[in-house]
Amino acid sequence: MSRQSRVWRPARSLTLVAGLALSAAAIAPSVQASGDDARGLWVDQRDPARRKVGVWIEDCEGQLCGRIVWLKKPLSGGKPKRDRHNPDARLRDRPLCGLQILSGFRRERDGVWNAGQLYNPNDGRTFRSTINLDGDGVLRVRGYVGAALFGKTVEWVRPADKLPACG
Repeated sequence: MSRQSRVWRPARSLTLVAGLALSAAAIAPSVQASGDDARGLWVDQRDPARRKVGVWIEDCEGQLCGRIVWLKKPLSGGKPKRDRHNPDARLRDRPLCGLQILSGFRRERDGVWNAGQLYNPNDGRTFRSTINLDGDGVLRVRGYVGAALFGKTVEWVRPADKLPACG
C-alpha cells in the first residue's frame, strides 16, 4: 500500500503516540521549573494500571522535544519493540525506547507551544502538533493533518511514582 493511500485513523494513531511519549530509565517524578514548564516526564493515563507509555520532554536547542523513556510492554517476541512502521525502511530497526516522537515545539506564550511535530510509531505517520499545559497540570497534545480543527487531543499527566526505564 502506498503512503498516499493510507487512511488516517486519529483515535488509534494518536492514542499510541500518547502512550509511547513517556519513558526513561528509573525515572523519578519530573521536576518542574515553573507552573507552565512542560519539561519532564509525562504518562498517557492517570490510572497507573492503564498506562502504556512514558515520554520525557526536554529543551532541544530552544525548542521542546520528547522521547519515549518507558513502555508498559517494551518487548515483542522477547525482543525490544522496534519502529517497524516507519515509512523509511532504513529506520525500521530503531528501538522504540529512546525514540524521539516530539520535535520542534516553539513557545507561543505561557503554557502553549506550537509548530511542533508528533511522530506516531504505531503507523509511521508524522502529524503537525501543539502542546497546551493547563492550570490543572494536564498536558494536552493535539496532533492534526492540515488544520488543527481536524485532529485529536490526548491528555498526559505527570506520574506520582517512579517508572523503570525501558532501555
